[in-house]
Amino acid sequence: KVFLGPLPFDHMRRESPETAGPRRPRAAACCSAPADVDLPDVFKALGHPARLEILQALAACDTACCGDLVKRLPLAQSTVSQHLAVLRAAGLVGMRGDGRCCRYHLEPGALTRLTGDVERLFASFLRQPAPAPHLN
Repeated sequence: KVFLGPLPFDHMRRESPETAGPRRPRAAACCSAPADVDLPDVFKALGHPARLEILQALAACDTACCGDLVKRLPLAQSTVSQHLAVLRAAGLVGMRGDGRCCRYHLEPGALTRLTGDVERLFASFLRQPAPAPHLN
């Protein structure tokens, strides 16, 4: 047998607790969405069909864990988790810890805020004077 050196994925092996360095503290599981969410971030979150399906599924129930959503959607658990993270960052979905499961819910007031933000956005378009036509 010829040994060619470490495999490219050797760096991904978990270290034992004795050899591992200090761990970073984990973020609080129930932290709230940032208050300063930008409208483009919300539009980006709403721009994916899977995220719209997740929002529809959450609207049909009070709360759901990721596994509940996976059962309702044709998506892998990791995909649903990634989409939930985007929706949380946009302030559309909230999360609370429930033992080993995190329960997700539609963020109260998110739709009202979004509606107001969109109305203000389009109202600002209407207030701006139209640009002069360019003549070549």
